[in-house]
Amino acid sequence: MNVTLLEQKEITEVLTSFGFNPKDQEVYLALLTHGQTTLTPLSKVLGIPVSTVQSSINRLIDRGVVEVSKQKSRSLYEASDPDVFRMILKEQANGIAGILPLLDKLKTESHTTPKLRVYHRERVSEIFSASLACKSGVVYEIVSANDFQQVIGEKYHYSRRRIKAGVQLKSLRVRSHEIKQYNRSIHKRELREARFLPPNMTFHTSISFWDDTVAFFSTKSEGIHWTIQSKTFREMFQQLFDLLWTVSGTMETLVEPPVHKVQ
Repeated sequence: MNVTLLEQKEITEVLTSFGFNPKDQEVYLALLTHGQTTLTPLSKVLGIPVSTVQSSINRLIDRGVVEVSKQKSRSLYEASDPDVFRMILKEQANGIAGILPLLDKLKTESHTTPKLRVYHRERVSEIFSASLACKSGVVYEIVSANDFQQVIGEKYHYSRRRIKAGVQLKSLRVRSHEIKQYNRSIHKRELREARFLPPNMTFHTSISFWDDTVAFFSTKSEGIHWTIQSKTFREMFQQLFDLLWTVSGTMETLVEPPVHKVQ
């Protein structure tokens, strides 16, 4: 494939989120790369048994991402246009939208009781999506950037989505675990205020909060994350954040580009 390792990783993460197992991904990408083919040549290219290829192709046909045609007595297989994923998502979204009123009828939980939700590994993207829908338009975070990026993965593009949604970010970051460089211009463009925590703070987990929700992120290796919807928890973390903000340093590690004055 004519893609970078980072792009390959992103493809893998997204296809996994669609429910593709590793073999199905391998077969699908091979079909996408090699075009229309039969089972035996595809089996030889991949180095896996014909029966395994057939099983994967059957699942991919059921998902609607592979097409089959007949040429005399042979079955020819071909990957559908990748835009088919957009259609699948649209159909899924329409289906969910149709049953939302019915689900609301079934909902009986109290609005005053704190709600604790636990998210394992790939479901963490649900937390990020919820933060982008915040009513206040501001997300606060205390973050170990390197570990946090591993939790998010390459597929989600949180910063890009946050900027598009017009959500401001106020960020306290572990200096020793930072992965990027910023200056005031970049912070402004990316709707971010950020400071480095004191140097003796070197933790690997992260916290973010918005509205009445506080989210806790462990490391990728631990793979468990949770949120609590509670006004009192939010108040406590807001006060802790404000205190840490006052003792934290600027986060402008990239030199500002020179300003050219008009003569």
